[in-house]
Amino acid sequence: MAMKLVILGLLMEGDKHPYEMQQVMQERHMEHYIKLAKGSLYYAVEKLLKQEHIAVREVVKDQTRPDKTIYYITEKGKKTFQELLKKQFQAETNYYHPMYTALAFIHLWDSDMITNILKERIEHTKFQLEMLERVYQLYGVGAPHGSVSIMENAHELCKVELTWLEKLHQDAKDGLFEKKDRN
Repeated sequence: MAMKLVILGLLMEGDKHPYEMQQVMQERHMEHYIKLAKGSLYYAVEKLLKQEHIAVREVVKDQTRPDKTIYYITEKGKKTFQELLKKQFQAETNYYHPMYTALAFIHLWDSDMITNILKERIEHTKFQLEMLERVYQLYGVGAPHGSVSIMENAHELCKVELTWLEKLHQDAKDGLFEKKDRN
């Protein structure tokens, strides 16, 4: 559903060739905040075309390159876009952090190894936080407010993650994850 919504949304902004869509997705760093299957763009475009959500505006012919098909969103596509947007806003999900499974069994692992791994994870999260701040500085100014909201949320989530990891790291250093003898 995400790819379909992205394509329709990009075409709501203006007619595009799939390669142009891909470029905009990269410029907006959508891969960092939208789960998109790699290689699914052209397949989704074909599917939307068959479902009459999009149509061909023109085919640009060039002697040195393959034909370039420019698409636009149809009235049916605009309605579908609105429906998908509504569903996306209403979608509920459970959040499963990748570390939750490991934390359930952390008491069975070597405490020095846990401490080191958490320290590495903290450094990586600090790097992510710096990257998010750079992306905001580069692209946040003048970006659509929805994009700015995404950047702000990602930044806040990363800060919370860092605080949580630092607490886990301190707990590991304090030996709180070590297996307790029940005898």
